[in-house]
Amino acid sequence: MEYSRETAGRMQLDDYVTEIAKIYGVHDRHRSVWDVWCHALHHAAAIPERLRKKAPAAEVLKEIADFALWLFTAVHKLEGRSGEPQEPNETPPETLIRIQSGCSDLLWHRYPKICPFCYARRTGVGAQSEESQELLTPCDCPTPDPGGPKDKAERRVAAESLRNFSERNRRGKPKNIDEWQEMFGALFGSNLKKTSLPEVTLHLMEELGEASDAMVRMYSYRQDDFLKGEPRQRQLRLESQIADVFSRFFALVERMSLFSGELPGYARWRSESGIVSGETILLSEIIWRRYGSDELHSFYCPFCGHAACTCPLIFVPATRSMEEFKALLNDHDHP
Repeated sequence: MEYSRETAGRMQLDDYVTEIAKIYGVHDRHRSVWDVWCHALHHAAAIPERLRKKAPAAEVLKEIADFALWLFTAVHKLEGRSGEPQEPNETPPETLIRIQSGCSDLLWHRYPKICPFCYARRTGVGAQSEESQELLTPCDCPTPDPGGPKDKAERRVAAESLRNFSERNRRGKPKNIDEWQEMFGALFGSNLKKTSLPEVTLHLMEELGEASDAMVRMYSYRQDDFLKGEPRQRQLRLESQIADVFSRFFALVERMSLFSGELPGYARWRSESGIVSGETILLSEIIWRRYGSDELHSFYCPFCGHAACTCPLIFVPATRSMEEFKALLNDHDHP
């Protein structure tokens, strides 16, 4: 299939997961889950760093695109059946860090056009209340703490109720990446107008930390938690935490869109990108500017220029031996 800056906005999140894997799959098969996740964390942390240093908009948006790439790669790496290796170099604990839902589904299960905290508050935790369109109003959570169930059992009941609600209302699920951004803009727009850019980036980093904890908990337990059904509950929590990362990521882009004047050099970046979609900053356009090729009509690696990356990367011990690596450590001048 051919792609362009126009069609990039009409792709579902699952399509991004698939297309990014096509570019870097030859290398990513040698990467561990932690390798991919650390790359995602690195580029996420670079976003507030660039903002703090008042870097040009082009540098900030490049980091956003790079974070998106590694986040989609992480989702692809996490997909699969628990306990079954997908690549030869996976360690046993890595095979337990798995999600069952695709990218768009895990996001919909957590955000079915409503903030999960608003849902719990408006319906009552575990209560069988009548659902209506009035339920799907923008988030009005108190800040900075949205509240919600604190007890683990109550949180799980609320999560199950929300998941059931999402399944009953699946027809409302956004069909592409631009619709997801529009949905989050409508959901959190009011709060974002009152929130500073540093606060939004800090919230994103907070969610990344919680997702990291959820990944670790997929293979580490306390004695009294190692029970039947617990691994599945933790898998659902991991999916929810990844969804929270995506929600904060979209919120970050929406916040920048609301106050694009805060980004030095944004008008120049927009002009050079040939963007004609109005004043809204779209994540799909940011990603295409970095990883899309109008000449190739596809996504590509901006470093080697190919649709399937041919960069000469080395992975120890997958592509170069441990002996070669150890030889590089030896300092022959100092025995």
